[in-house]
Amino acid sequence: MSGARRQRGFTLIEVLVALFVFLAAVTGILALMTTALELHRDGLQVARATRELEDVIAQVQREVSAGQHKGAEGQLQEIQPWKLANGSWCSVSWEPVRGDEPPIAAVRVATSQAALKTARPVRAVLADGPAPAQEAERLRTVRAHPPENP
Repeated sequence: MSGARRQRGFTLIEVLVALFVFLAAVTGILALMTTALELHRDGLQVARATRELEDVIAQVQREVSAGQHKGAEGQLQEIQPWKLANGSWCSVSWEPVRGDEPPIAAVRVATSQAALKTARPVRAVLADGPAPAQEAERLRTVRAHPPENP
């Protein structure tokens, strides 16, 4: 027999390098899955908040059309915060009316009554007549290019 024996299989270093590469790949995949789950949860929360806002805006639209939330002189009054069915809190304030513009509500939805103060408002046009999307576009155009006063 010759002095050099031929061995079969992998060396310990080769196995350790392969294991390291495998673990790095698995760690990356787990990080991607965690990020994907967080983004999915955020998307669900945005969808839920959008539905809540649409429901609140529709409710306020009905109430304003029915003559509620108006003072003695017909001006809109502040609506006190209220708790929604799912436990969230909601408040509605009114933007100053310019000329013959329809009322614009600033709607805030938050998880607690205290958080309403820092919640970002969503502005909604409450208009009888044209569809809200058309009315909002008209208001954007008018505000972007106001008529000049002679």
